[in-house]
Amino acid sequence: MLSGDDLQRLLETGGDVTEEAPVVEAEKAPAEPAVAPLAGEASEETGTVLCDGAVRMRSLKRSPERGGRIGDGCSIGYRTQEGDPLEEAELGSERLPWALEVVAKRMQVGDVAEVVATGEHALADEETVADVEGLERRWRFEVATVAAGTCLDKFRLSVDERIAAADRLRERGNQMLKQGRLLRAGDYYERGSSFMDVIEAEDMGMPGGKKDAKAVANNRRIRECQKPILLNWALVLMRRKRWSEAERKCAEVILDIDSSCVKALFRRGQCQIQLGSLEDAKKDLQKARDLDASIADDVEKELVKLKRQQKALDQQDRGWAQKALKKGLADERSKPKQPTAQDEDDIDCKVKDSSKTRLMPETSAGTAGPVSHKEVLAAQEKAAAEAGVDDITYARQREAIYNQLLMGGRPE
Repeated sequence: MLSGDDLQRLLETGGDVTEEAPVVEAEKAPAEPAVAPLAGEASEETGTVLCDGAVRMRSLKRSPERGGRIGDGCSIGYRTQEGDPLEEAELGSERLPWALEVVAKRMQVGDVAEVVATGEHALADEETVADVEGLERRWRFEVATVAAGTCLDKFRLSVDERIAAADRLRERGNQMLKQGRLLRAGDYYERGSSFMDVIEAEDMGMPGGKKDAKAVANNRRIRECQKPILLNWALVLMRRKRWSEAERKCAEVILDIDSSCVKALFRRGQCQIQLGSLEDAKKDLQKARDLDASIADDVEKELVKLKRQQKALDQQDRGWAQKALKKGLADERSKPKQPTAQDEDDIDCKVKDSSKTRLMPETSAGTAGPVSHKEVLAAQEKAAAEAGVDDITYARQREAIYNQLLMGGRPE
């Protein structure tokens, strides 16, 4: 249908209308999104900081063609210096330095990056050095080739394949743990555990809650495989004094896999002592001892630590309570002072024979004799200590003595 403007033009030109081609604006090419740092990473103007600062990466060249991601199991061809011959390695293998493995997962074929690593991240698994902490290495890392279809995807692997991959990573972690390389061992345990976090649906949705027997059996195998991984992972975290994280790994074993796992109970108890959860720690340690009498000596050592820490906490609480009482209940009369002539006035002060806390010593005749203000306070303090009274009761006793003295009487 013609619009009003087109109809007017048609009448003015005698019916000859030339249709104008519509003007189409050229589409702007979408800007390439910036690569956001992943968890545990921080971006800087000079590059990207990874692994809590142990690895630094600065891009030198970006390939115009973007391919598939590089992950565990991928076989890559790479160079560590410009002009060097091409080398091949599998991500996760013993020969590739840990830092290059981390960086490779963020790169594509044709990318080049400058990589600097310190400590364990600068080493390949097959390498050993005397001073790991002071180690620093630098590479010009280029990913030249990636073998197609070699990346391990846990969602595409069968249960048998995932269990096999997790077992390999656990064994590698055990090797690193024996060498004292705790960070690398923890990395292997974490990756191995990730293969086990995909379980099969057991509920078939049928009346009576019937279960899929095959799924139940597969999930049981998955949990049995994950159990030693979580226990070893917790051990690594404990040696690194990461008590909260270690406690959670032990709890995963107890709550999701085996509620009677002695190692998990014992290690969780150790973590809870460090975290100050002493009652929970005592329960876990005693339960572990009940399940396995052979660890009774080890449990007793931990219980000694628990009692020592409980005593320290009680002393802290007592000190806090004393400070609170001094600020809230005490006054100038509570402060010790030098005796004066007025303080030496004889004041009779006694309590009933049935009272557990005696404020007045008896004379040889069995009756209360005159004592000084200072002696009354000293007697009350000694009696309170022998009776083991708490701070609040002590303060009330002391307050009662003061009130009686001020009124000119004696405490009943």
